[in-house]
Amino acid sequence: MKKLVIGIGGVSNGGKTTLSSKLEKVLPNCYTLHQDRYGKGNDKDPEDVPIDPHHGWMMWDDLMALHNDVMMEDVDRWLEDPAAFSQSPTSTGDSTDVQVLLIEGFLIYNYKPLEKVFDASSRTYIPPDPPGFFDGHVWPMYLKYKKERDDHNIQTIDLDGTRPVEENFERVKTEILDMIKHLKDSQM
Repeated sequence: MKKLVIGIGGVSNGGKTTLSSKLEKVLPNCYTLHQDRYGKGNDKDPEDVPIDPHHGWMMWDDLMALHNDVMMEDVDRWLEDPAAFSQSPTSTGDSTDVQVLLIEGFLIYNYKPLEKVFDASSRTYIPPDPPGFFDGHVWPMYLKYKKERDDHNIQTIDLDGTRPVEENFERVKTEILDMIKHLKDSQM
């Protein structure tokens, strides 16, 4: 069985979840892990989330605000047995097919253990972000970690968020389907 792991990264609230949800519906044998679901604020230890010393904001866009180790355990379990994970509606049931894992999140390219596994939405937050939070924290953190990703020469496809969602979706879907075809062809 061939496996394809795709990362969908980018700034918070940049459309990653929307894109991965649409892809999961059309890609065969596809499962998605969402980095947001591994946030420390989602459990009983919100004190583990770093606090910005100047503004008092909880720094959700920081690697230290995530249980990346738990996410990596889930990735490893998927790599061992993709069929054990619930499959998308497009699952073929054919064990010789390529199994696809989408990992989406704002810092997936900055968590070093994930490097070994990569092959090449609008959201309402409650409580709402305080004024200036996006410009004062989210965007600078994104640029910081994007530079780190770029410095490590991690192969990515950058999307233009000003383009229609459907256009970006079609571009990514085509790239992934081409990868799946290449993997299937290499089996022969």
